[in-house]
Amino acid sequence: MAKQGTIRLAAFTILSLPLYVWVGYFTDRTSFPQLFLLFGLLAALYVIALYKKTFEAGIPMVIGAAMLLRVSLLFMTPNLTDDYFRFIWDGLLFIHGHNPYLSIPSQFIQISPAMPGITGSLYAGLNSPNYYTVYPPVCQFIFGLAAKIAGGNILGNAIIIRLVVLLAEFGILIFLHRLATKLSWPSTVVAIYAFNPLVILELTGNLHLEAVMLLFLVLSIYLLVSGKQIYAGLSFGLAIGAKLLPLIFLPLLIKRLGVAKSIIFFAIVGATIAVLFIPFYSADLVSNLFSGLRLYFQRFEFNASFYYLLRWIGYQFTGYNLISILGIILASLTFLIIIAIAVTERKVTWLSLFKSMLMCLTAYYLLATTVHPWYITSLVLISLFTGYRYPVVWSISIMLSYAAYRTVPYSENLWLVSLEYVILFSYMGYEMYRHIHKSINETTK
Repeated sequence: MAKQGTIRLAAFTILSLPLYVWVGYFTDRTSFPQLFLLFGLLAALYVIALYKKTFEAGIPMVIGAAMLLRVSLLFMTPNLTDDYFRFIWDGLLFIHGHNPYLSIPSQFIQISPAMPGITGSLYAGLNSPNYYTVYPPVCQFIFGLAAKIAGGNILGNAIIIRLVVLLAEFGILIFLHRLATKLSWPSTVVAIYAFNPLVILELTGNLHLEAVMLLFLVLSIYLLVSGKQIYAGLSFGLAIGAKLLPLIFLPLLIKRLGVAKSIIFFAIVGATIAVLFIPFYSADLVSNLFSGLRLYFQRFEFNASFYYLLRWIGYQFTGYNLISILGIILASLTFLIIIAIAVTERKVTWLSLFKSMLMCLTAYYLLATTVHPWYITSLVLISLFTGYRYPVVWSISIMLSYAAYRTVPYSENLWLVSLEYVILFSYMGYEMYRHIHKSINETTK
């Protein structure tokens, strides 16, 4: 049986590898038909492999094959995003003694003296030249490392950052396996994350540092389950230092740790974040950082669900976009939902933590004004220990959102966005019904 699983895994890897190379090195996001076809093939192989239990070949083989697919993208220039230009910009500022949180690129390039690597072509690649950076300090350290080694070379920076992501992804797979063992959960769920095409293309291929955040988040939960609270607090602080997203999970830990231990844990998390920000400290740090975050909620919009519906309704009554109001309302509603989930939890275990995290994060994304494809990678990982698989479905259907980049500037096809969410809500509804029906049957027995 093990030999058969190894053969199936090898066949899956051999079939997938050229498709990843084709997407990574020979596909542009403006070529949506090609991207859709190749991603569709990768998704089909992935779903068939899950259905045929191809990934039951042993954890060493699974991790080895998953890392091989990721390593195949080592030398590609990110092709589904232009965020990496800001990574390089921030990194160059950092190594040359400039605080990346204190300058807006459009102003900096006009008033600052010439700096190695800061060129007109790099500036032209920035997608938000008029905003302060929103990348937390762990990201800035990684950007600085890449810039220190590669200077202004774009591919060189991409390779260094990708090596960091590869290490993070390897660590995630290792600790997911260990966490599954701790929670008495089938370790085969690791493969659901390991071979997810969106995870591979967006994190390793396109350098989104959700991988680093997820590594520290998984490590923190593993340490909490192991009773190592101090180290868990340090790791959770590093997760927030990579991406602010884990902040929404803190309320879920209070019942599990108790009030006294929660205070200690939160203090360690807060101290870790404070230490990470020390190299960037200035009187304007907080205001500049949150001005960028505020713009995210009140200016940016992409691939949203409920927000787009409310935006349309707002147009009917006012004739203009109400994002500045709706963004705040939806963010506030998300906060209230998270608190409600934390307060009303009945079954409080480390395993049930993942279901509550999944509910919080799902609410956050469904009420967000911006939902980029790589955001869903976090949902995929968190869902592993819940039994819910709608994040996997979403990780496939969300590729429809890339149709927006067929034109410059991008223009969303709202019919395709609608199709994406129809698929998601249909499968989500099916899973919710199935779980409720199962719970009723168990109660009546």
